[in-house]
Amino acid sequence: MNLDKRCIVIGAGVAGAACAHVLADRGWQVKLLDMAKEPCAAASAVPVGVVSCHASPDDNPLSQLTRAGLQATVAFAKQHLIEGQDWSACGVLERRLSDSSHAKKPWQEPEQDSVWFSHVQLARPEQLHQAGLSDELSHDLWQPQGAWIKPLALVRALLSNDDILFMGSHEVESMQKSPATGEWQLRLKNHSSITNMGSSHTYATETAPHVVIATGAQTPDFLNQVLYEPDMGLHPIAGQVSWGLQDPSADLPKFAVNGHGSFVAHVPTTDGLAWYTGSTFDRHQSHLVATDEAHARNQQRLSELLPTVAETLAKQWSEAAHIQAWTGVRCASVNRLPKLGPLDEQRLQGLHMLSGLGSRGLTLALLCAQVVADRMEDKAPALSQALLKAMQCELPQT
Repeated sequence: MNLDKRCIVIGAGVAGAACAHVLADRGWQVKLLDMAKEPCAAASAVPVGVVSCHASPDDNPLSQLTRAGLQATVAFAKQHLIEGQDWSACGVLERRLSDSSHAKKPWQEPEQDSVWFSHVQLARPEQLHQAGLSDELSHDLWQPQGAWIKPLALVRALLSNDDILFMGSHEVESMQKSPATGEWQLRLKNHSSITNMGSSHTYATETAPHVVIATGAQTPDFLNQVLYEPDMGLHPIAGQVSWGLQDPSADLPKFAVNGHGSFVAHVPTTDGLAWYTGSTFDRHQSHLVATDEAHARNQQRLSELLPTVAETLAKQWSEAAHIQAWTGVRCASVNRLPKLGPLDEQRLQGLHMLSGLGSRGLTLALLCAQVVADRMEDKAPALSQALLKAMQCELPQT
C-alpha cells in the first residue's frame, strides 16, 4: 500500500522545523503550524546555543544520543549555514567542576577505535590557559566538534523547502480522527485576523493522515486540552540568559565553554560582537519575566565556570543597563531524553510527537526528526532498540 505523504507539523521551533525539513526532504507535503506569526518563537528564539555531546565514561543513553545528534547538526550547519555568522565550529571546552558528579569519574583518553575518539579529549594546557584556567589537576574536556549556533538561522535554513507551507498565527483548538476518511481533522483559530476594532478570529479546518506534535513547553497543555490525554510527565523549565555587547579589548575565549552553565563570546549581532551566559534552570516554572535575581545567578555561575572571564566582565555586570536578558521555557522529560514517535499506534494512528528536548534542542532536533520520519515510513531508525525504547512515547493508562 502506498504511503500518503501528507503531514501537519504543529510547532515551528527547532524541533518542528527539523521534522518539517526531514519529511519534505523525503518527498512529503508538509504544513507547519504555529501560534506565533513567524517561526522560531518561544524557547527556540534564544539568540545562540551550544551544540555538544554529553560525555560519560559508561556511554549512557544520553551520551549515545547527543554524540549522534552532534554529528547530524554539525553536518547540516556545514552545508547550509554561514560560518562565523550563523554558527561557529569553534569547539567546546567542557568544565568538570569539583562539585559535579562528572569530576568523580576521571575521563580516560579514548583509544583510536573508541566511539569517543573524535568527539572528546582531555583539555590541553593551551586551551585551559585561553579560558584563564589553570591546567593543574584539571578534569576538563575538549570537544573538537562542538560549536555554537544561532537557532533562528538554523530554523530558516531548515524551512527553505518549497514542500513546506508555514502557517503562522494559527492555534489548534481541537483535533479528531474522521470516521469517514481516517484522517486527522484540525480546527484552527487564526490569530492574524485581530484588527484595531478588536478580536475577530476566523476559523479553518486542515486535514492530513499524519500529524506531528512538536509544541515544546506547551506539549503537556496540548495533550490535556486538545487531545484529552495525559501529559507523560513532561514538565517546563524556565530559563534566563544574560548577555552583553563585547568590549573589543576584552580577552574572552574564542571557543564555547560548557559545564555549570555555559559561556559563548564573539557572536556577531547587528550592534557588534556579543557574549552570552546562562541559562538559569527553574524546574516546573513557566514564567517569562526577566529578573535581576536571575542575572545574579548567571553571574555567580559564570564566576564558578570561568573566574577570569567573570572578573573581566565585572564592570559591565555592575552597570545594569549594559546587561540584557532573554527568557524562555523549555520542555523536559523525567529521564532527560526526548519523547518521540507514535503516541498510540492503536487508538491514535498517524499521530506522532517530538518533545522533551530540554536544553539540547540544537544538538538533538535533526537526529530525532530523522527517527520520527523513519517511524512514520516504517523504517528502522539507526539507533539501538534500547535507546529507542527509552525515548518512546507512553501515554499513561486512564
